[in-house]
Amino acid sequence: MTPGLFWEIVGGADKGGILVRAGKELKSEEKSGRLSHGALVREIEFFETNGRLHYEIVKGTGPENGWVSIQISGKELARRTAAPFEDDEAAPEDMPEAEWRIHRRCKRERQRDVPEWKPISIEQVMNNHTRVAPGMFYGLHFPWSEEMLLSSKFGAEWLTQAMHVAGTLPMDNKVMKVSADPFKITTGNNGGKFLFEVEYLHSSPDLHTRLFAKIPHAMEQATQSDRLSSSVNKQPMEFYELNSSRLLEATLPVKIPRYYFADISNETSNWILITESIDFKDPKRLDFEGKTRGAPKEQLEALEIEGPYDKCMDWCLRGEPKDYYMTLVRCGARMAGLAHKGCFGDSEVLGKYFENFAALPFSSFGMKAECSGQPPNQLKTKIDTALSFMADTGKVLFPSFCRTEDFQQKLRNTLMKLNAYAAEMNYWCHADKDYIAFTHNNLNVDNAYFWRNASGELELGVFDWGSMGSRSLGFKMWWWLYCHEFEDLSANLDAYLECCVSTLQDLGDFGGPKLQKEVLRMQFILTGLQQMFGLVSAVGQIYKMCPKKEWATIKDRYDPRVGDNIHGKSTLRLYLQVMRTICLIVEEWKADKVVDDFEEKVTELLGGSKKAPSTMQA
Repeated sequence: MTPGLFWEIVGGADKGGILVRAGKELKSEEKSGRLSHGALVREIEFFETNGRLHYEIVKGTGPENGWVSIQISGKELARRTAAPFEDDEAAPEDMPEAEWRIHRRCKRERQRDVPEWKPISIEQVMNNHTRVAPGMFYGLHFPWSEEMLLSSKFGAEWLTQAMHVAGTLPMDNKVMKVSADPFKITTGNNGGKFLFEVEYLHSSPDLHTRLFAKIPHAMEQATQSDRLSSSVNKQPMEFYELNSSRLLEATLPVKIPRYYFADISNETSNWILITESIDFKDPKRLDFEGKTRGAPKEQLEALEIEGPYDKCMDWCLRGEPKDYYMTLVRCGARMAGLAHKGCFGDSEVLGKYFENFAALPFSSFGMKAECSGQPPNQLKTKIDTALSFMADTGKVLFPSFCRTEDFQQKLRNTLMKLNAYAAEMNYWCHADKDYIAFTHNNLNVDNAYFWRNASGELELGVFDWGSMGSRSLGFKMWWWLYCHEFEDLSANLDAYLECCVSTLQDLGDFGGPKLQKEVLRMQFILTGLQQMFGLVSAVGQIYKMCPKKEWATIKDRYDPRVGDNIHGKSTLRLYLQVMRTICLIVEEWKADKVVDDFEEKVTELLGGSKKAPSTMQA
């Protein structure tokens, strides 16, 4: 059985219903009576190859179960539809009807039994990415590019059915027209994006006519590596992101774009997310030449949405950067607090559809007496390559201390020691369940939209929920703040940590455990160093995005060759800024001492001995 998938019988109006047989075969025994026109049935099995549906009846008349064809000679007999509501509960008096529909939709989605994600390989993606396949959530075929959505194969008819099945469009309404939006979105590190316009049979203030779609990167030369990275290396990041909107829209303590449809195929890795388009009032991103902040906040009316903003460009923020990052931290902590109180639903359901480090057994961390990270000789080669880049080719972008032997040895030793304890670090960060938080994984300024309320206070909405789930809160905080300018991060980290701790502890509104600020700080710094393992491997990619011959004439970080988006992505600018940030953390925050302290703590926790120096040497 496929619980949660339903069909409406749309054929047989002139014949008293449609024919039902006892078996899958077209010549199997005919059952007595016909399945009535307008009946609602639950899917038990569906065979796409011959269009045969094994059903059990939910509403209507006819055989309680059996097999029907969903079409004959091109005429549609049955189509997928939304699951029925299990109650007729009325909306609370203080809740608008549209908001109540979202609450009921999310409740219904949480009852839908969607399969768990099964890991896929590069070969599977390469072989299947052009295939049209049914989605995991609703069983519909779906488009995964702008061209497909606008085509006659999909278009308005498909979008109507998709919204009906998802429960986001009333069944007595339909999409009449789908057309391209002239504004093109060119940025996106983890997927493609486009806007499109729709017209409805019955227009309504509750239905958006300008919609946003997020899709996989195209499997073409410029973006193939990005597609394989997100679909394979980071899997199931997109599964978690789509589930965030599908399941949590009604309960999140923050605005998100209105959900209209999403689905993903575990066979092909293709996916699509359709939401409202955010009405940014400042759609043209500021470039690097002015190196000044955005227009003064007074130029925007209350509730008008700033941005959009991009990673590693804090000078474009309309107000003080601290205000934005504090708002992000407070938002992430609120989510974590609500999750601790169980406000997002059953923990087993969350664990099935989102990342869940809280459920990992001790053995899964891979701890051992030897080095538990990368082979030391391979890591040392990568570190030395990165140090050469920072001290020579790219030296104009890095502090002068990066050229000293003392710092280079300090960075090398720090990373080699932490690498020896890579698995143990992961375990230590998650050993105390109070520090595991279900919250947004990458709450950066480019994954949020900001506005000022009538009192001039900064508020936000959030999108891009990739890898949503439960991990250590210090890990989460790093990925919320890692693109912040180091000087501002250093000046305000204590305030951010205190905000996180106090927000979580606020039992009046959100609930949550009492956390130690210094434990979060250690998790935060260790996560930053952990990211450096990947960054030291990226020098080759840096040279692909900005060839070595260009570097002799680059004078500072604002040069568009290293500061602007390359191929529509902030990757190069991010790599360079975060490498600089981590170097400054090692030097100014004495991260080498933090790693030494961590070694003492994890050794005591595990009740063993420190690892031999040979595990930290090439």
